[in-house]
Amino acid sequence: MNGFSFDEFIKIITYILVVNLGFALVTYLFVTDKDCKGLAKAVGLSRFINLFYFGITTFTTVGYGDIHASSLRFKIFMSVYMIVSMSIAVSYLSHLS
Repeated sequence: MNGFSFDEFIKIITYILVVNLGFALVTYLFVTDKDCKGLAKAVGLSRFINLFYFGITTFTTVGYGDIHASSLRFKIFMSVYMIVSMSIAVSYLSHLS
């Protein structure tokens, strides 16, 4: 059978969700409005959902630009996040075939 099985598909979706939920949690705890443009006035669950959305759009390389890194420390953090998350994804996907 060519392609992914349903179980492999669920594993990939789970991986994406776990990585981005972890990203959203870390950024929720440490990122200020000065670090990230587009988060102003978002608090609580709304802020967490915005950060999760930002993680998904960054991970999938869509990057709409409505939320973006503005401080040097957050740009460095995002660079590391993108390299690590894509490296893990490529490694994971290579083991599926």
